Order: sequence, then C-alpha cells, then structure tokens
Amino acid sequence: MGFEYRKPKALPRVADVEKQAAFIAFHTNLLNNLPADEAVDFSDAVHPEYQSKPSHGWARKGSNPAIQTTSGRVNIHGALNLETFDAPFVEPTTVDGVSSVQLLAKIEARNPDKRIIHVIWDNAPYHKGPNVRAFLSRKNCRIHLIQLPPYCPHLNPIERLWAVMHSHVTHNRHYPTQKHFANPILNFMREVVPKKWRNFRDQVTDNFRIISHRNVRVVL
Repeated sequence: MGFEYRKPKALPRVADVEKQAAFIAFHTNLLNNLPADEAVDFSDAVHPEYQSKPSHGWARKGSNPAIQTTSGRVNIHGALNLETFDAPFVEPTTVDGVSSVQLLAKIEARNPDKRIIHVIWDNAPYHKGPNVRAFLSRKNCRIHLIQLPPYCPHLNPIERLWAVMHSHVTHNRHYPTQKHFANPILNFMREVVPKKWRNFRDQVTDNFRIISHRNVRVVL
C-alpha cells in the first residue's frame, strides 16, 4: 500500500537556516585561519540520569531481555577541543553561572600557551549572567565567548561526545546505587576520553549540516 515502518526525525522547532549557515561559515573560517597561539573549545552541560536506558542490541532469539529501573542524575559542565580532544569538566551540584566560571577557569588553566581561547556554547541564561561577565572583565582574561545560533545543539560537537558517553556507560546498564552510576561517567571523562580519543574521532566531529523543515513532512 506504499507504507513503510519508520521513526520520525527530531527537528529543532525554530532553528533558523540562515543563522546555521552563517555559523558554519564562521566556524570554518575561524579554524582555517586560527593562529598557533589560539584554541577553540566547544562547551555544554549534560545531565546523565540515574535511570536505566533500554537500547537496541543483539539478543538471543526467543529471549526476553530486561533491565531494572532507577532514578536520579549527575550534572557535568564540560568542554571539548576537537584538535587535542582535551575535555575539561566540572561536576557541579547545579549547572549555573558559578559552574560556568569554574569551567572557563579550568579551560584557561589547561591552555597556558594560548593567547586567546574561543569557547563556543549555547544561549543558556547562566552563560551570559553576572558571574560570567565578571570573569570576562578581568584584565588578563583570555577567553573569547561565541554563542551558538538558538536551538542548534547539532552545531555543538560536544553533544556527540555525550552520545558516545551514553553508549559506553548508560545504555542497557543497571547500577545498584547512584555512586556506582556516577563513577563510570566520571571515569569515562577522566580516563577513557584521554586514552581512547582516537577511537571516537569519527563520531565526534564538526562535520556540521543545516537542519531544515524543507523536504520533510512535519508530524503535528
């Protein structure tokens, strides 16, 4: 009858096509002309839930796999340099202006030889609040903030790192306590990423695309 069983794609509701194209052009130009004494980091927060995440996987035919459920979450405010795969992060109780400044300070400390560090992140209010403004007003501040276009998480490569983290740590896994859950996440950021970043380079990239509502049928 001309039908096939498919899952709809998730599209940002109000992502502006022209702003996406302008950011991609800006980013390409920035990297192509980046001096040796500058760096680019992408930043974002993630909140892994201490909630078991069933995911597709191979199972023996006739079996009925299941995982136990849990509740809670961990907060991570992190950054990623795609050239070096350096991934500094903080683990705040709440992601806010304070954690933003803590992360920016850590990024500066990890780049002592860089005159300017371009940090690209989204338009969350705490990324533009008084704590961040005060940090940027310091005489010798080396951070240069760049805002992503609104509603465009697909233009932030660190989102792809979060997806890799989930596939390694949370999918189809049950942890008996929140501490047992948090430790593998923190270990992934502290140990796995630095040691195995070459394994992730094909998945965590700045191979951006423009998301448009054209040529799709939006399900209402």
